[in-house]
Amino acid sequence: MDAKNKQQKLSLGILLILIAAVLSSLGQLAWKFGADGTGSYAIILYAVGFIAAGAGMFFMMAAFRYGEVSILQPMMSLGFALSIVLGALFLNENITWYKLLGTGFIIAGSILLGIEGNEETV
Repeated sequence: MDAKNKQQKLSLGILLILIAAVLSSLGQLAWKFGADGTGSYAIILYAVGFIAAGAGMFFMMAAFRYGEVSILQPMMSLGFALSIVLGALFLNENITWYKLLGTGFIIAGSILLGIEGNEETV
């Protein structure tokens, strides 16, 4: 397999893992709303959360076909960074300097892994 094809496969794997991280975070947000709700509203939110999280796992498994687990799996941590943002937007949670610093490390680590993966295939 030539370098360009490997690069395209890795790029697809990264895109799929980012979709997985977003779906996982959205599923968890739905679970939180479900936990705070009552009756059929809560059940619907739990179901939506399971569907979103399940779809996220599907995208994660698909991503592993196109890249190394050591590059792609840590990128799922971007979901934690997204959860901090979603918590602030929808749940009125505070974003502290520690959360910002931790999120910065998560994002920087994901960027470094993406760079490393690109260098290995070129």
